[in-house]
Amino acid sequence: MRLDKYKTALKKVAESLEKRGVEFVLVGSAVLPFVYKIDYDPGDVDLFILNKSTVLDNELFEKIAEENDYDMGTSDHGTIYYELIVGGEAVRVDLLENILDIYIPPELLSDLKEVKIDGISIKATGLEQLLVLKAKIATKEAEEFINEVARIVIDQNIKLDYDKIRVYAQAFGEEAEGILKRLRRNGIYVE
Repeated sequence: MRLDKYKTALKKVAESLEKRGVEFVLVGSAVLPFVYKIDYDPGDVDLFILNKSTVLDNELFEKIAEENDYDMGTSDHGTIYYELIVGGEAVRVDLLENILDIYIPPELLSDLKEVKIDGISIKATGLEQLLVLKAKIATKEAEEFINEVARIVIDQNIKLDYDKIRVYAQAFGEEAEGILKRLRRNGIYVE
């Protein structure tokens, strides 16, 4: 199965982070297959680090990479990522935090899902948080993703909590109306 490589990478990185006391939340498009069992190839795995900084605690993350034979790189956002070889394929696991243009308000992290990946419990955002975060990005690619998710929601009869979407958008202050407009424009009809 094409998702096996992501599942294996997520499990390996989750175990290595937990072993070092690093708390994290699964964010990004990987929540679609892992939390909602939607057949979707996320392209990578995004983990939001809660209690450490990849910048201030860089040596810790370098040590984790070294101990587990992960390649480590730096993204355009200034955060780090691990690259693992799984079944002959490279899988990227981004380690995100509130830095530069990446910001996830605490409100979006207070209502998390829990998913089991091969016996490991992993906290994850829900679809409502994912949609708001994608709408905040305000890129063509993000809007195409929202549009695709809107079709999936209809096709698979997934219930969205529109009140939560509004609350999560409002956590971004002045950007809230723009976020809601982008969601509406792409098929997520929030009042």
